[in-house]
Amino acid sequence: MTDTWLPRNPSFHSIGQDEPQAVDGKGVGSGMVTIKDIAKLAGVSYSTVSKALNNDPLIKPATRQKVLEIAEKYQYRKNIMAQQLSSGKSNIIGFVLDELSNPLFSNISKNLHRELKSRGYQMILVIAGDGVDIFSQLRVDGCIFWEYMLDDREAFWKLVSSMPMPCFVLGADENPNSPYIKIDRKEGIFKAVEHLKAHGHERIGFIGNSQNIKIEGYKEALQRTGLEFCQGSVLPAYSSWEDGYFAVRNYTFTSSSPTAFIGLNNLVTRGALRAFIEAGFQVPQDISLIGYDDLPDMQYAEVALTTIGPPLGELAVQAAELIVALIRGEDAKYPVVIQPQLYLRNSVAICKERI
Repeated sequence: MTDTWLPRNPSFHSIGQDEPQAVDGKGVGSGMVTIKDIAKLAGVSYSTVSKALNNDPLIKPATRQKVLEIAEKYQYRKNIMAQQLSSGKSNIIGFVLDELSNPLFSNISKNLHRELKSRGYQMILVIAGDGVDIFSQLRVDGCIFWEYMLDDREAFWKLVSSMPMPCFVLGADENPNSPYIKIDRKEGIFKAVEHLKAHGHERIGFIGNSQNIKIEGYKEALQRTGLEFCQGSVLPAYSSWEDGYFAVRNYTFTSSSPTAFIGLNNLVTRGALRAFIEAGFQVPQDISLIGYDDLPDMQYAEVALTTIGPPLGELAVQAAELIVALIRGEDAKYPVVIQPQLYLRNSVAICKERI
């Protein structure tokens, strides 16, 4: 392997082909310093340095720390192409999203990157489309897709199956004949409806109609809890903050309107909350509200929002374990099903009609 060190100290100049020139009396020169030179500085073998840099658990903590300190001092950077040539692996995993405007995806990406890094892999994030082509060029070891192209399922699964490396779909609603991690969104919506009914709400609305799986879950949850479905209680909205805001602004409230709503996602819910407040409603005294997706900022909204959603830490752990198992050719159990959890805050109260 010809991994290199990129020096930041201007006193470094060049390394001879046969014998590194001494710098600071340690026998290591400048320029393109190899792992062998670092091994000499650390007083360990070449293989020990390589294993320490790759977080091999067999390396003693003190040795790893010594190697990493030297790496930090001389701004060590891996030569990925050299690593691929010598090992046939890049230790890079690709993650494909269709958009980044929803903070849910930045939170998922952050958690997934942390879990992959702890397992010795780096993550490259790309936006669906032409960005996927770079994975073949970089020869990534594996690839994770967040489910998208909801309007053309056949094309999506054709794309996934055509990838020349181990891959799977994260967040799938379907049951494909391939590895995937499913978020049980229907069960999550049911938990939200059940919670609202327990607070005396019998007219429960839904803000957002762009995800069929959640609308289906909403209808099924009403049926399971013995509540009536009313088409007029589904407020049209796509997925943005503005969509949630205008869905509420454009809705005409009557005496038979819902006393509680569930938001399609975190953005729609935050927008709806602002519109409720501007319209003079008190949340939760007048209207209760539950948002789908639990993100850190949901507790810092104008009213701390009760939410339902998959635990993002668990989602990242399961995704990292599955892709690493697929890369290593290990037996991988799938589907993995993530159950959404209810996070209680301040946006749900007893229905005022019951008081």
